This record gives sequence, C-alpha cells and structure tokens, in this order.
Amino acid sequence: MNGKARRTSFLALVVAGLSVAGGTGCGATPTPGLSNGSVSACYRAIPTARHAIHDPRATVIGVHRIAADRVGSHLPPSAQSRLSGDNDTTVCAIAFHGKFAPGQVDLAPSGDAGSYAVVLVSSRKLKLIDSAVLNHLPRFLGRRFV
Repeated sequence: MNGKARRTSFLALVVAGLSVAGGTGCGATPTPGLSNGSVSACYRAIPTARHAIHDPRATVIGVHRIAADRVGSHLPPSAQSRLSGDNDTTVCAIAFHGKFAPGQVDLAPSGDAGSYAVVLVSSRKLKLIDSAVLNHLPRFLGRRFV
C-alpha cells in the first residue's frame, strides 16, 4: 500500500471509530473536556505516543478512545498483528500539532511530512500500533478529549 492510500485508510479507520464513539455517547461533549468516566487509559498512552513522534515541542491537541474492533480491519497487516497481540478492546488516538519531517514519526509511512501526527496506542498495554503524518487534521481529531 503506498503512502497516500495508507494515509487515507488510516483516516477512514479513525473517522469510523470516532463516529461510533460519538454515536454511543463516548466523546459527545461539544467542547474540550472529558467525555466518559474511563479517561486514564488514553491519558496514560500520551507518553508512548509522544515518544513515537520524536518531537518534544509538538503539542497534544486531541485524545480519543476508539473501539479496537472498529479499527482493526482498516490497519495494515503489521498493525493488525500488534493490535491482536495486545488483546485489547480499545485503542487510543492521540493527535499532535508540530513540524514532522519524513521518517520522524515511528510507524508512519517514511516519506510523509506534515503539520499533524496521529498515533494509535493500545489502551491496555500502552503499545504503539500505528501512526500517520498529515497536512490537514480533521477538526474532530483536535478538539475533543476522552
């Protein structure tokens, strides 16, 4: 899968996961804040995600909890393997704003550069699952916190 197709697939899986989360009340708050009672898992995932982006100056702009079964089939085979090995029911999507050079973000396609990085981390074992670097971040990824 080339970088553009992989990036499109990655965004589709995050959109699918967040639309389900929003539809079930998870993440339904209209402004930044806490959207459900189990915030600690995804906030504990921030250091793992930050380590993957290799930029201490990048800003966290969103933290989202997504059902693993909604995103698994959209991931590349290597990420599916990492997710199934964790035996986790949810993943955390952490969005960052910064300047990301090609090859800077772990597991993102090596040629991708941009102003945003989205990192998927398992919520149970806090393992890196997948990443993407984007030029434009969908609005919902930056304004809501789990």
